[in-house]
Amino acid sequence: MKAKFNGKIHIVYDGMWGSCGKGKFCGELALDPQLNIQVCVNNNAPNAGHSFVFDDGRKVITKHIPIGFVNKNIPYLAIGESAIIDYERLLQEITEYKDILNGRKIYIADTAAVISDRHKEQEIETIKSGSTFSGAGAALVDKIMRKDVLVGSDKRFLQLQEKGLIKIVNSKTFFPMVYNGIFPFNGSENILVELSQGDALGLNNSANYPNTTSRDCSPAQALKDIHATDYSLQVKKYCVFRPYPIRINNNSRAGFIYTGDFEGAKEISWEEVCERCGLASEEIKALEHTTVTHRLRRVAELSIKQFAEMLLDTKPDECFLNFAQYIDGAIAGLSNKEAKDIQRKFKNCSDTISKSEEEFTSVAIKNYAIEHMLGYIQDMEDYFNNLLDGNFLKITKIGTGAKLSQTVTRKDIAQVADTRHAIKDINPLDYADKENTPDFEL
Repeated sequence: MKAKFNGKIHIVYDGMWGSCGKGKFCGELALDPQLNIQVCVNNNAPNAGHSFVFDDGRKVITKHIPIGFVNKNIPYLAIGESAIIDYERLLQEITEYKDILNGRKIYIADTAAVISDRHKEQEIETIKSGSTFSGAGAALVDKIMRKDVLVGSDKRFLQLQEKGLIKIVNSKTFFPMVYNGIFPFNGSENILVELSQGDALGLNNSANYPNTTSRDCSPAQALKDIHATDYSLQVKKYCVFRPYPIRINNNSRAGFIYTGDFEGAKEISWEEVCERCGLASEEIKALEHTTVTHRLRRVAELSIKQFAEMLLDTKPDECFLNFAQYIDGAIAGLSNKEAKDIQRKFKNCSDTISKSEEEFTSVAIKNYAIEHMLGYIQDMEDYFNNLLDGNFLKITKIGTGAKLSQTVTRKDIAQVADTRHAIKDINPLDYADKENTPDFEL
C-alpha cells in the first residue's frame, strides 16, 4: 500500500454565474496526453449541462456522466456523493453515448441523492427565485431530512448495476482507495474534477441569495466532496470565464420569476454585444440558449465586485477565457494552427506586394482581432492583479468557438503582434462599473 498519494487533482470551475463553457475545457484537459487523466468525477445535478463538440461536429451534452468520458482511454468515470441524479436522464446518456463509453461503466457513490417526479412538481409549486425546476433542490432537501432512498438502495440503480452499466461504490472509501493505492488503484492516478454551474451561484453567496442554486459550487467544496482536503498541495485549479457574464432567463415553466441581478453590473442586450464585437445577432443567439431550459440567457457587463471576490476566494492557478469572439468577432473559430499561420502570413504580407489584396485584408483583419483580444487580456490581468495586489489572474487558454480545435493558448498567439491595449470602444472591461469594487473589509 502506498503511504502517500502522488497524483495530481485538476479542478475546473466556472468563475461567474455558469455557462462559461466548462464542458469544452474539461473535454480538452481529459484529452490532453500530458495530463494523463485516469479518473473523471463530477457531483452534478440535472439543473446544469456540460457540452463538448468534437472537430467533426458531433456534440455531446451530459448532465450526469463526466464530460471527460470523451477520452475513451480514461478508465474511471465517477459520479460523487454530493450528486443529485435523475435516473431517466442518466439512462438516456448511457444509451445515447454507448459508443463513446465503449463498455466503460459509471462508478456512482451510494449516497448520491435521487430525483423523483414529486421533487420536480414540488419545485414548480414552491420556488419563487430563479430555478430550472429539475427537482435537484427538493431532492437535496429530502436527503437532508432523511426522507428518501439514495442511489445505494434504489432498485432501478441496482438493476443498472446488474446489467454492468454502473457500479455503486462506497462513498466513504472510493477516493481514499485512490489516494492510498488500494487495488485497482496505484496511488498515482491523475484526477479531473468537473464542477457544476458557477461560483457566483453558490448557495452561500450572500450577494446573490436567494437567487442561487441549491449547493456550493466552489473548488473548496469540490475537494471536500472527493475527500481530498489532505492533498491540497497537489491541486491545480482552472477558472473558466467569459467577457460578458450571463444568467438564465426570467421566463420559466412556472412563469416569470426573476433570476437575480449581476452584483451591480448593468444588464445589456445581445444586440449591444453584437454591435461591439461585430458578430451577427443570429450567431450569438444560436450559442446563448441554455442546455437545460433552452431559453435565451440574460447578459450583462462585467461585475468588478463579483469577479474580484471570486479571484480572491478561489485563487485559480490558470484562467481560461471563453467566448473570445465576443471581444472581436473576427477571431471566431480561430485554432492553434490558424494562429500560427496568421503570424507567418501577416509577416509575409507586410514584406511583399505579391500577395493579393483579398488575402492581405483577411489576414490583417484576423491579426487585428488577435491584437484586440491580447489587449483585453492584458487589461484584465493588470486591473485585477493590481486591485488584489497579487498574481490572481493568469489567462493561459482562449476559446474562440465550441469545437475542440477552436482553442488557442496565449503563447500560441502572443508573437503575432505587440501586446498593446485594445481599442477602447470594443474592450468589455471599459464598460464595467469600476466604481463598484469590493473593499474587502470585515
